[in-house]
Amino acid sequence: MNDIKKFVFPAVLTGGGVFMIIYASFTEQNAAFVLGAFAVLIAGAISLVAALSNLTQQVRLILSVVLGLLIAVLAFMDYNSIKVPIEFQAEKERRYAHVVQRLKDIRTAQLAHKAIYQRYLGNTDSLVAFVKNDSIPFIKAIGEVPDTLTEEEAIRRGLVSRDTNYVSVKDSLFGNTEDRIHSFLPDSFVIVPFSGGTPFKLEAGMIERSGVDVAVFQATDPVPFDSRDPMQVGSMTDPKTNGNWE
Repeated sequence: MNDIKKFVFPAVLTGGGVFMIIYASFTEQNAAFVLGAFAVLIAGAISLVAALSNLTQQVRLILSVVLGLLIAVLAFMDYNSIKVPIEFQAEKERRYAHVVQRLKDIRTAQLAHKAIYQRYLGNTDSLVAFVKNDSIPFIKAIGEVPDTLTEEEAIRRGLVSRDTNYVSVKDSLFGNTEDRIHSFLPDSFVIVPFSGGTPFKLEAGMIERSGVDVAVFQATDPVPFDSRDPMQVGSMTDPKTNGNWE
């Protein structure tokens, strides 16, 4: 009976460690839990080998080899349970940086369209056509308006001039390549990066706020790398244009 009792605690400790590691491998446990589980397993294995001291050398050798192999397998599972989430997070951050860049480009294009036409676009093809073919007016001001005159009067008297020039949307809004994670491509800025050609889901419409109709839009990644964390900019229920990463 005493011989049996001395195996109870080591066996429970070892079994507990095995269960914790297997449980961590199939669930999303943090690194501290996994390392703790492996520590429990090692402690149980050591105590179990110590409890086998009265067995023959051959039996102890066989059991030690079996325990060693078990620990090696579980250690690999332990390593993977930590490595895989870390690699997933690194890949997510890499991909999402590109997704966010294109959502920012969509927002920039939508705001320019609204400034000219007082509404947003709810179709990706229309937004691409706007960026490629449309232009934005720029007013060049020459001279200063005297304090005693309005701008219209100063223009009429020839004291100042205002010339309107038109610049393509693509060149005026996306010509600067600084602080970009990838180059702007007018034909593909509405495509979700790494998706194989899937476009962002683009919506636009009007909502009422304080008795006034307000234009809104929303662009969403329909195939997010992390299904629990889809990226989007704008909102169809609130007149805001920020992204959910901001």
